[in-house]
Amino acid sequence: MLQFSRVELQKSAEISATADEVWEVVTDWAGVSRWWPSIEEGDLLGPDLAECRLIGESGAVPRTRQMTLDNGVVVEEQIFYQDDAARRICYSKSPTAEVSGYICTTYVDEIDSHCCVLHLSSFFDVRSPADRSAVIARFEAIYEKAIFNGLRRYFAKRASR
Repeated sequence: MLQFSRVELQKSAEISATADEVWEVVTDWAGVSRWWPSIEEGDLLGPDLAECRLIGESGAVPRTRQMTLDNGVVVEEQIFYQDDAARRICYSKSPTAEVSGYICTTYVDEIDSHCCVLHLSSFFDVRSPADRSAVIARFEAIYEKAIFNGLRRYFAKRASR
């Protein structure tokens, strides 16, 4: 029988951009390569994002992004809920040998006309014999180093133009 342990992660970060600007980038589901950092930029251990393509129509629910990593692994993430007024999406991630049942809610809250907070709240199951602590650390690194820092870097570059 497959054993697993449940994980819940909640992370938030301020982004120096308007809530609407961040929301536009977050919901551009196949546009992740515009802001996702390379391994060197993001201090991630890899693999690197090689390609991202949209399955479905832009803005439609559901829609899927298919991300191909430079090691050949393909990850699919599907938005199954989107509320533009509340700036909230919910999406699932395709299962891996280590993780199943991944569901994430992402939402953006305005702080003022130049800053917002991006929230990530995820739930997933870590499958045995995977190292639960290592899986959690990997997701925390992706959230902080790739998503939050990638978006911060993206908007800093836009502001300096």
